Amino acid sequence: MSQRTSRMTVSNLIRQYRELGWVGLKDHKTGRPETSLNPNTEIVILDLRKRFNYGACRIEEALKSKGFGVSHRQIEKLLLRNGFVKPNIKKQKARKWVRYELPNPNDLWHTDWSYDPFTQKQLGAYIDDRTRLLTSFGLFKNANSENSIALLRSGITQYGKPKSVMTDHGSQYYANHPNAVQTNTQFRIELDMLGIKHYLARVNRPQTNGKIERFFLTYKTEFATGSFKTITDYINHYNNERQHMSLGYKTPKQVWEECKPVS
Repeated sequence: MSQRTSRMTVSNLIRQYRELGWVGLKDHKTGRPETSLNPNTEIVILDLRKRFNYGACRIEEALKSKGFGVSHRQIEKLLLRNGFVKPNIKKQKARKWVRYELPNPNDLWHTDWSYDPFTQKQLGAYIDDRTRLLTSFGLFKNANSENSIALLRSGITQYGKPKSVMTDHGSQYYANHPNAVQTNTQFRIELDMLGIKHYLARVNRPQTNGKIERFFLTYKTEFATGSFKTITDYINHYNNERQHMSLGYKTPKQVWEECKPVS
């Protein structure tokens, strides 16, 4: 029975048999051979995961900044072997993200409050829309208008005045009573006095103010690793050392220095 095998294929099979014997006729795995990582590199990768809970892509960029070229796929395999991540059997296709980002630092600051499980206090913060820089933060007993204004003034002292601020409809910023006049709220009076526009996030659309919400989640996840003694240590790391995927793996401070706020 004819197998429709070309003369060249037969010649190659005979040559492989003569050179390697039956082993040369066995099927071989296609593709490039598996690359073995240096044991010291493996230690560094696993240490970054343990200390900061970084994913494969962020670890790849952290190593690249130190002069090491290791693909995120190799890193992911190492994390899988050591039980730091679970295999995604139903891997989804990459989503098409639409990024909403103003062009300059201090065009817009996002702000909100979140419960801090490590201190049992309320954490308030302002984050710059363009650079993701934490312009101010603080831990307080109460999340109220007075403390929101105090944080705003602190941020302005260090980084200059934002053109606008985005908040949710929380009582710190917004009068929830149907007959209330929004211009008379303590927070709005302060913004008007400073010449800052107030934007309100859409109700039941947390992604509108998503940059500050994402910061709170990142802080709680990475602080839980035990690599930071205080929240101040973490904010210094976040602003000055932590590379952000959305910033092309630059730090917020790097982007801030590159863009320089437009006054």
